[in-house]
Formats: sequence, structure tokens, C-alpha cells
Amino acid sequence: MNKPSFNRNLWLLNTIYQAGTEGLTFEEICKNWQSSGLSKGKNYPLRSFHNHRKEILDTFNIAIRCRKNTNRYYIKNNETAAQLMMKVLGLIGINQTLRSDISSLISYTPRTGGEGFLTPITSAIQNKKMLKVVFSNNNEKTTYDEVKPLGIKEYKNCWYLLAQLGGGQKVYVNLAYTSEITPLNETFAELTDVPVQELLVENYGSRLEEIPTEEITLKAPASISLQIKQFPIHPSQRELENKKNHSIFYLNLKPTTDFIRDLMAFGNQIEIITPASIKEKVADEARKIIKKNQ
Repeated sequence: MNKPSFNRNLWLLNTIYQAGTEGLTFEEICKNWQSSGLSKGKNYPLRSFHNHRKEILDTFNIAIRCRKNTNRYYIKNNETAAQLMMKVLGLIGINQTLRSDISSLISYTPRTGGEGFLTPITSAIQNKKMLKVVFSNNNEKTTYDEVKPLGIKEYKNCWYLLAQLGGGQKVYVNLAYTSEITPLNETFAELTDVPVQELLVENYGSRLEEIPTEEITLKAPASISLQIKQFPIHPSQRELENKKNHSIFYLNLKPTTDFIRDLMAFGNQIEIITPASIKEKVADEARKIIKKNQ
């Protein structure tokens, strides 16, 4: 795809995505096109629009759909792959803007979280290929040979590789501090005895902790309930109760150290209903902070 085509597809994706689930008619899309810098005073042919839809589907695996009863085009907002791609495209848009006259109006930290290693890792996971991983921390390098890649997860804008080392130990490798990943020729068999989903999803945060999974209920005031619904604390999150002044949320996860600290970031706005053990963990961590800063 050449640069003009990429820019047009990026514009079309962003235009329809910003319209939300209601979407836009083709006439509304054309009006947006005329006000963009890409039109150069020319119309947006319907044939070109459908060609761009096909290119977007083929390249990004994002389907721009049409509601037949309203003839409005939209992107379904609960598709994980589409949401991830829109995030990537948004960052590309920021990158382009940083080269423009209004770059001084954007505050952005261009820190990477290991995204550069995602392609070889996902390929290795799919093809059951071993990896050699070189991890750098505090100017020290640690080399892991014959690593079995099991999965990947994102936490706080960093990517982590869930891997099994030669001795059978399972670890998270922070890709932001990884200096080298080399695919090996050796393959490995399906690890049917490893609970990958539990290690990836139920284990909250960036470190594996051998603790039981627990059912947790939280009470949040209306002032932050919308934030929690828009940016869920965990994939297991469900809203159990929605009142005028508060909401109650359910979570099913391992209450790791990262989870306790992330809960504390809400301050006194969140009340832990159950279990009592989580309440005590939060209180204990708060006491440690008070003692250290007295």
C-alpha cells in the first residue's frame, strides 16, 4: 500500500470510528472528505470508498459495516482486534502530527513497551517454535535459551511474554527490557498441562504469584463508575448493581501485589465489599506507606 492510499485508509478508519456505533451515511462521509486536506477539492467517489473498505479489511482485518435499514457505515466497537488496530492507528496519527506545525500542542512520551518483538513472538507461539531471549536490567544481561513462548499480555503500556524456561519454570518477561529475541529451529509440543489462560488472565499484573483466584466485589460512587466501565479493571469485570449514586462490580482474579496497588490508586473512592482478606491487604499496604512517610 503506497503512502497516499495508507493516508486515505487511515482517514476513513478514523472518521467512521469517531462517529461511534451510530455511524455515518456515505453523504456524511463525503462532507468530511471535502473538509479534509486529502480531498484537494475533489469528490469522494463511491467506488473509491468501497475499494478503501476492502483494503482496510484485507490489511487491518477491520470490517466497515453498513446497517441496511439506515445505510449508515460503522465499526463494531466490541471487536478486540479492531480496537487494538484503532489504538495503533491513533499512535500513527500522533506520529504524523508530531511532524506538523502543531506538534508543540501535543504532550506525548514516545516510550515503547516492547512492541517491536510482538511479530516474532506471535509467529513463534503459532508455530510452536523455541526462542532465545536476552533480558537486560540494571546494565546486566540475562540470556534464556530454549524458551517456550506460551502467550503475551499488556499491562500498563508494556508487553509481557508468558514463557516456560528450560527447567519448567513459568515467568513473565517484560519486553520493554528485552534486548534480543531470536527464533530457534527447535519446536515444542502443545503444553496441555499448562493453564495458560489462568496464567495470562486470572493472574493480575506483571508478575506471576502462586495465590488462589478469588471472587471480589467492589463498590464505586457514580463519579468514577463510568470510568471503571469505560476502562475495566480486569477482563472478568461485571457490573452487578447500578444505582443512582453508586455501582457494584464483580471481579474474578488472583489478587496480586499489582492488583492491591492499583486498587489503592483509587484512594478512598473504592470500597472493597468482599472478601475481607483483600480489605486487610489494602489496609496493611496503607499502614506501610504511612509508616515510611512519617
